[in-house]
Amino acid sequence: MSPLKLAEKALEDHGFVLRRHGRGHDIWFNPSLRRSISLKRHDFNDNDLKYILKEISALEKPKGAQQ
Repeated sequence: MSPLKLAEKALEDHGFVLRRHGRGHDIWFNPSLRRSISLKRHDFNDNDLKYILKEISALEKPKGAQQ
């Protein structure tokens, strides 16, 4: 499976829904967190996937949580 498809699946699994398609990026929104993540549409690679997974986990941590 391509890194882009894995990122989309991870976003869906964490409650994000596709808000809109753009020319260069898609906007994914999580209604319960009230946060958005933009996802590159072209030249998406493993490093981009790692970044998206890191962003998802950072958004799900409660504010003030120790790292």
